[in-house]
Amino acid sequence: MNVQLLNKKEAIFESTLKLINEYGFHGTPMSQIAAHANVATGTIYHYFSSKDELILELFKYCREKTNEHIFDFKEDLPYKERFFYIWNRLVDYYIAHKETFWFIEQFYSSPYYELIKQKKTTYYGVDKMHLFFEEGIKSGILRNVSFYTLISIYIGSATSHVKMVTYGFCKMQAKGRAELIEIIWNGVKNQYQ
Repeated sequence: MNVQLLNKKEAIFESTLKLINEYGFHGTPMSQIAAHANVATGTIYHYFSSKDELILELFKYCREKTNEHIFDFKEDLPYKERFFYIWNRLVDYYIAHKETFWFIEQFYSSPYYELIKQKKTTYYGVDKMHLFFEEGIKSGILRNVSFYTLISIYIGSATSHVKMVTYGFCKMQAKGRAELIEIIWNGVKNQYQ
C-alpha cells in the first residue's frame, strides 16, 4: 500500500475517532466522516465495507497504536521496571490521546465489543499483556493469580487514574502516580520471593 493510501486510511481513522467522541457511534454518519477526513464517501467504502467494519478496524488501530507506545522498552529491563514502565506509559498515552482513551472506553460498553468477542481475537494487545504477566508468574515474581485478576488491577487502576485526571478530580503528579503503581506492585508481587 502506498503512502498516499495509508495517509487516507489514517485520516479516515482520525476523523472517525474525533467525530465518534463528539457525536457517538450512531450520531456519526459515513458522509460526515468523509467530509471531515476530506475524502469521498466512496473512498471510505474502498477501505471498509460498512461503518461497523470501520469501527472494528478503528478499535484495532487504536489498540495497536497504544501497544506500540506502551511496549516500547528494552527487553533486558528487570521485570519490576517493565511493570512500572508499561503502566506509566499507558497512563501517559491515554492522557495525551484522550480521544483514543474515550473511544476505547465507549467501545467496550457497546455492541461492537460483542462482535470482537465473537471473532475470538486476542483483542489486539491482550496477548502481550498475557505473556508479560505469565512471565512474572512463571519466574516467581508475581503471585499466581488469574490473568483477569491481574489485568483488572493493572489496567483498571490505570484507566481509573486517567479518568480522575481527565475529570479534574486530581492533578497529574509524579508522586501520586509513583505511590499508586507501588501499591499495585505490592499487591501483586509474590510475597515469598
